[in-house]
Amino acid sequence: MRYLRSKHIRKALRQFQFLCGIKPPYKVLLDGNFIAMCIKMNVDIATRVPKFLQTDKCHFIVTQAALEELKLLSSSDTAMMQAWTLAKTFQTVDLKEDNVTNATLNAVGERNDRKYIVATQETELRSALRRVPGVPLIYLNRSVLVFEDMSEATLKISRKEDHIKMSKLNNDEAKQLQTVLDENKPTAKATTIKPRMPKKAKGPNPLAVKKSSKPKKMRTKKKKD
Repeated sequence: MRYLRSKHIRKALRQFQFLCGIKPPYKVLLDGNFIAMCIKMNVDIATRVPKFLQTDKCHFIVTQAALEELKLLSSSDTAMMQAWTLAKTFQTVDLKEDNVTNATLNAVGERNDRKYIVATQETELRSALRRVPGVPLIYLNRSVLVFEDMSEATLKISRKEDHIKMSKLNNDEAKQLQTVLDENKPTAKATTIKPRMPKKAKGPNPLAVKKSSKPKKMRTKKKKD
């Protein structure tokens, strides 16, 4: 899965805003593994994530299942203890679901109506969330935050809805939306083909000409009487 750089993150967030209604202040749904990895890599969630998402403030949310998982693991691991302590400072969503993965999927739902940005280290969970339209995904690669490219499910739903949204917008808003859509279209580079010029016949290469193998005749001078 391709990940995006700062300039492209800004473009992707603009498209998520126009097409899916996800806008600042962002609601970031964190799982326990993401919080624990941030602790291990000395990544300050409260400052790094908003800066990464190019906004001043984010609302951080954890599921009750993720909180319980961190609490269970905190007794045997210092990083997990710190992660649990940090997670308790965030808003909690109780979905009456013990499984952490299912709790996250239930929080997002079929169309991410709560407009979450999901931060998770679980590759299988990210794979499942990519099948849900309108879900921005971030994770941590060592100490570097990564923003995944827009999923095919989101692209499909955006193609269906962009014309509907365009009809409801005023001229300025429609132009802004069209600009965002155009920025995500692949651009083909024009190629120019130069006409081939016929090659002129050249003389033989003097170095390639084979020398005669016949011995040269020696001329003898006649003696004068």
